[in-house]
Amino acid sequence: MEKQNYQKRLEALKKRRQDDVLLEKSAGMFIESYEYISEGSSIKYVLGAMKAVDKKSTDITLGEGERIKNQLDSLKDKGFDVEYKYQGSVTNNTHIRAHSDIDILTIHKSFVTLESPLKPSLPYQGNPVNDLCDLREASFAILKKAFPAADVDNAGAKSIGIQGGSLRRKVDVVPSNWYDTIKYRETRLDYYRGVMVLNYKEKTTLSNTPFYHNKLLDDKDTSAAANFKKIVRLLKTLKADSEHKINLSSYDIAALMYHMEDKSYWYSNTPLKLLENSLFFLKRIYEQDVYRNSLLVPDGSRGIFQKGRAAKEDLSLMIIELMDLYEDVLDDLKMTGGSINKEIIA
Repeated sequence: MEKQNYQKRLEALKKRRQDDVLLEKSAGMFIESYEYISEGSSIKYVLGAMKAVDKKSTDITLGEGERIKNQLDSLKDKGFDVEYKYQGSVTNNTHIRAHSDIDILTIHKSFVTLESPLKPSLPYQGNPVNDLCDLREASFAILKKAFPAADVDNAGAKSIGIQGGSLRRKVDVVPSNWYDTIKYRETRLDYYRGVMVLNYKEKTTLSNTPFYHNKLLDDKDTSAAANFKKIVRLLKTLKADSEHKINLSSYDIAALMYHMEDKSYWYSNTPLKLLENSLFFLKRIYEQDVYRNSLLVPDGSRGIFQKGRAAKEDLSLMIIELMDLYEDVLDDLKMTGGSINKEIIA
């Protein structure tokens, strides 16, 4: 096996993590903490890939989302009762890019979908799908007018994409309505409340529970000694840098690593052991068909590997990337006489 060019990968990693706007103010790229350690390049890559994106960059992303929301507020002048929520990897801190996209759920408040067998006391007399289509068309018109220099793309099934012009981030606007689950009605805890997302092409809606998903990821990270999200970022980075197209979404990657037992994460100062444990865990999923096919996404709504979702072949590609990195790390450790259990703080 030919060793990866980690200098090239480190440059790509750094460029991906650092924000152009902030760099202009500093007149140069920031030195990141992992660059100071006296370890081989593959080990620096592991540590850098695990780190969260700088909060200042994330704040810029959220700020661009606020700009879009401020323009969409004119929906109220057109008779729409709406509110907004964010979803996606930025909201659960597993994003790996300073320039990460952000999703704005644009929620039509005139009606609520109930999880069966809940029944409404006052059934809605309108047509929810038609009303969501109207919301989408009105949102598109507002954004086209407000951002004439930007690319406002209305071709997506579930969202309007807007980027370019004066915007420093891509923002996806997702028309939806509230979906009250049984657990939400029982507890009134906001994270149990879901949304119904419009599929504009098919004129249908699909339930989603993004806030419960984030709550589950946060809980997992807590029980995993704050190492679960580090591994999710590492795998997403490997996917981004791979020469192969790995069709595992961010959601798939988080769902897979959600199932690794907590004690395999309890290595706070030994990040290379986390790498080893993750490799062995993914190999176990690949090799054990019954176990793999039993795995559900964190909220339990569907299987990870059901038809049309994550595929065994893409898991194989991810394992190859992780195996190559693991073997390169072992080679770098041999140069210094270190072991996979070496404590490293960056």
